Amino acid sequence: MSRHLRARRLCSQLLRSTSKPPSTTQLCELKVIGSSQSPSIALFQAHSYATQQAPRAPRAPRAPAARLSNSELFDISNVTPGDIKAIIDMTEGTFNTLSPEEYRKVALLFQDAIKKGASPWNVKLSKEDDVPAHVLHELACILRLASKQSQLFAGALWTAASNMGYRPSTISLARELIGSGVWGKASQYRNIETRFKQIVQEGKDRDALTAEGERLYRLGMYDAAVKVLQRALGPEGTEFEWKYHCQLCLGRSYLKIGRTAEAKELLEGVEGAGSGEAAAELAQMLRSSDPDKMEQYLYTAGINGRLEMFRQLSEIEFEKEARETDKVAKKTHNLWAMEWSRLADEREKI
Repeated sequence: MSRHLRARRLCSQLLRSTSKPPSTTQLCELKVIGSSQSPSIALFQAHSYATQQAPRAPRAPRAPAARLSNSELFDISNVTPGDIKAIIDMTEGTFNTLSPEEYRKVALLFQDAIKKGASPWNVKLSKEDDVPAHVLHELACILRLASKQSQLFAGALWTAASNMGYRPSTISLARELIGSGVWGKASQYRNIETRFKQIVQEGKDRDALTAEGERLYRLGMYDAAVKVLQRALGPEGTEFEWKYHCQLCLGRSYLKIGRTAEAKELLEGVEGAGSGEAAAELAQMLRSSDPDKMEQYLYTAGINGRLEMFRQLSEIEFEKEARETDKVAKKTHNLWAMEWSRLADEREKI
């Protein structure tokens, strides 16, 4: 998968520092999100057979892995201004309050505070190094996209901005915790969770209500999720940052409680805007009733980031090949099966 597509998938989940809803031309229009869902059928199955071997000598016990210090965990010195510029370019200037060099300077100030003994979850920069909360938030979004190593650092930046009363950071980090399964499991995020619950209780922030609906969905509380997500959507024509995610989760929740017609209508609308996730849901709905349309949805899902959908297309072509009697058609199905299998590889550029 191309780095551009990967950044686009990640960027769709970030709440920007402005409350203005996204335009239809911006890259971060919240069209696609990542998924770890795996295909139900494997293309190939390898069998291994045990061979008789001489007994092995017992291995020496391994030394316990050394625990990394905060200075090591929160070291982002390998992130260069060039890396930051690449992310800004890929997100079409979504985060452009500062130059790449200035963003990196702020990151190093934050890093130095941690190296000097500050808790990563309670960093307070000196007055002379004072940085506005919205800049910390933007830097967190950038580092969230930079590398796996810098994601923990991004969480600390969001926490600092949240401690300064900045709502987008509270909501963004809360949604990260919900999506990663960390919600309620890490003591350093309790203040974030408390603030988020207060925002949800107020019932005015549609992005916060969207994240809460996703939390309820993950817990299997589908009826409760529907109520919260419907409240988040509001009257027709209401726009907000995570509207796409809200519609997608509401459609999935409808499916779970048997409201299939409503789910299909909602998911078709989201899929029409280029959602790979909605296309994947629709493909599963049409598996028995409309195989041709199912394949089209699998393709749409694949080109929008759900690469495992290409594997399903490959499996379908292999099945067609097995049933086909005409030699030419049989070869064509095999070629398509191999091509779909190739596109399912993350290393391939689409």
